[in-house]
Amino acid sequence: MSGTKLRIHNTELNNLVSNLRGEVGEIIFTWTLMRSVIEAANKLRTGTPDVDMKNGDLTVLDILSDKLRDEIVARLSELAEEKIGRLTFHFASVKLGKFEAEVRAFDRFIDRSRFREKRNQAISHKELPERWTEHKAIHISYRSVLRGIASALRFMKRIDSEILGPSAKYLWIAMRKRRYVPVGPAHAAYMLLPHLSLSKQDRASIIREEEAEGLDVWSDLKTTVNGAPGTVRVCKKWAAIALGDGRMMLLDEYPLIELKEISFTPSSDEPPGP
Repeated sequence: MSGTKLRIHNTELNNLVSNLRGEVGEIIFTWTLMRSVIEAANKLRTGTPDVDMKNGDLTVLDILSDKLRDEIVARLSELAEEKIGRLTFHFASVKLGKFEAEVRAFDRFIDRSRFREKRNQAISHKELPERWTEHKAIHISYRSVLRGIASALRFMKRIDSEILGPSAKYLWIAMRKRRYVPVGPAHAAYMLLPHLSLSKQDRASIIREEEAEGLDVWSDLKTTVNGAPGTVRVCKKWAAIALGDGRMMLLDEYPLIELKEISFTPSSDEPPGP
């Protein structure tokens, strides 16, 4: 087995996907910082060039905004590299055996928008022109940055849907709500996305979608029912109990580890929790 094939084989899929998601998360977080800096700079801007040029605080914010933009451009360019053993969409595609068309489309966007050229000339992996006259400035518009982030995010969601199933879209919605209130390193937060707490409504929707896909959702669990030994149908992953007629009861905490007893009240449409 060649070195490349061995690296692909030995790399744990969860390790690759989780860290790739973390990298996309870092890009998103950097964008939120850049947006905040731009908003702060716009509040200081008077519209009069002579006055604005003398404002040191405004100058610092503009420089910081450019540096954050460069970081996004560089990270997006890295994601598009055709390299194994790096955090790239290509590596994930090869490991999963799919998404080749998406990899090519993302790579074309990076080249067409001159992200890779900008990175190589002015950010990292710098190429030095032979003459001063060959140096050139490449401007990456804010709109292009947004399109690049959106493309990477869509691709990452496709990968997560393949790995996590129907829960991926609900988890990403939950993560989006936390986008502007970071509580720790963005990389770690996005790596832990599969472990976000979802509402009972979301979990019920996920179960129905998993059933529609033909996944093995339910299993029998022996417990005490109304004081006597019995068996109930449960979804351990999302902590749900089947009630019959397509109904289910979602418990407060998931996954379901054990269910010591449960009581059904005949007069109630839905039984109380365990």
